[in-house]
Amino acid sequence: MRSMRQMKYDKSMNSEVTRKSRDSLYYVAISVTAGIVLLNVFLRFFADSPFWLDEAISASIAEKGPGGLVEALRHDGHPPLYYLLLHWWSIIIGDSDFALRAMSGVFSVFSLFLIYRVAQRFTDNWLRLFVVGVLASSPFAIRYATEVRMYSLLVLLILVAHLLIHNAWSKPTPWRLFAVSCVTAALLYTHYWSSFLILSLGLVLLIGVMRGKDEIAQKNKKLLLAVVGGVASFLPWLPVFMEQLAHTGTPWSDAPRPTVVVALALESYGGGRGSEALLVAVVIVALATLGLFSRKQRLEEEFVVVLGQTQHEFLKISAAVGALAILLGVLASLIFDSAFQGRYGVFAFIPIVLAVGVGLSQLPRRTGIVLLVVLSLISVVSVARELSRDRTQIGEIAASIEKNGTVGDSVVFCPDQLAPAAHRVLGEEFNLYAYPTLDSGETVDWYDYELRNANSDPSEIAERILSLHIPEQSLWLVWIDGYKTFGSQCGELERELAAFSSSSKIFVSSNGDDFYNSANLTRFMK
Repeated sequence: MRSMRQMKYDKSMNSEVTRKSRDSLYYVAISVTAGIVLLNVFLRFFADSPFWLDEAISASIAEKGPGGLVEALRHDGHPPLYYLLLHWWSIIIGDSDFALRAMSGVFSVFSLFLIYRVAQRFTDNWLRLFVVGVLASSPFAIRYATEVRMYSLLVLLILVAHLLIHNAWSKPTPWRLFAVSCVTAALLYTHYWSSFLILSLGLVLLIGVMRGKDEIAQKNKKLLLAVVGGVASFLPWLPVFMEQLAHTGTPWSDAPRPTVVVALALESYGGGRGSEALLVAVVIVALATLGLFSRKQRLEEEFVVVLGQTQHEFLKISAAVGALAILLGVLASLIFDSAFQGRYGVFAFIPIVLAVGVGLSQLPRRTGIVLLVVLSLISVVSVARELSRDRTQIGEIAASIEKNGTVGDSVVFCPDQLAPAAHRVLGEEFNLYAYPTLDSGETVDWYDYELRNANSDPSEIAERILSLHIPEQSLWLVWIDGYKTFGSQCGELERELAAFSSSSKIFVSSNGDDFYNSANLTRFMK
């Protein structure tokens, strides 16, 4: 029989081997995560498609600067913070397509550092790596890192809010509470749907005040007051918001059905409508469910308290806040007949990323690493396919006009939603007109949009176009039917212009398979 000393030695050696094996596997996980981050940071700055409608409008509004911003936004329907930041960014970095998109990319990269800080609230080192890897490879995060829109900024602000709220709850000093007020205000001044997220958070804090013990109740009360202070800072903008609410709205889309909401959100998280995107969405749902409802002891190795809850309970509350925010937004959409877009899922995005990371951490370590790699690879395929696809056909149309047209030609866009992207590409060599107002089409005036379009007469507007057009020049019509509030007006306009012309020719046919925003291009000549 082996001696007691030999048995202790063998046990020690086995323990040492196990520890080294564990450490080696952890270093593998670090390397894998680093590779995922580096690859997907590159993708955040890769998009060569011309600006689509919303991006072109963002660039146009940002050009107004502080002096013209309020009036521009009265006719748009958004709060001002993102556009102010974009204006200042363009002054420093430049106003090319790449430069303007780069601001969203920088916000998204910085979010990777913040998600790691947020994940430090959990005790599992592996979980932190998984969470960073999930966010780095997220098709949703990458897509909006490559767009001149405010959604990467929202992800960043929500992460900042997580950190500031935790810090203020741990030690509610005046400066920390003031910081919570500031991030609350920043969210409201970035996107109006932030109000649903803030309302959901307020309800959770109110419950904490009513049900918590003395110390916890006081902390929640102070946080609630800080949030209310941030909401109060929105009052100076309230008159503009009320005017937008009454006159701009979302006439371009119908209110969603609940099933459509779920489908659009999952589609957005997965990166589009392809099979890869669907698979990404399915894996995300499965892992998030595992993370939210797992009862493994690994989550409770240390007793971390956030808002009076253990780390796992806090994750569930965070997910509930995000889900409630979406639910409140959808209810408001149904009541006021406004639109829901998959990108509004940003308000539940961070809890989902955290839950997916927790789900991966509950699996055997090797399985977790392999699944993270598989998820990342599928996500890269989904993202690459979407990023390689032009978001608008306007680039092809503009190239055709520049090749076959001459300086001074008239170009009419029907509907006006096709004009902002083209305005940015075509420049000042052509006379640009947007149906039905016949302005230059630099942006879209959403003020009483549905009413104005309903009262438009294609025949009358065709006569106005011809009166503005130089007869010796070509007249180009960029058009497509099917846009909400326009019906078949653009097809009618095409027929009216053809009746006044000696010849017409289609240079580009709409291609909805290859482009998000497609259109036809027809040339009329005397």
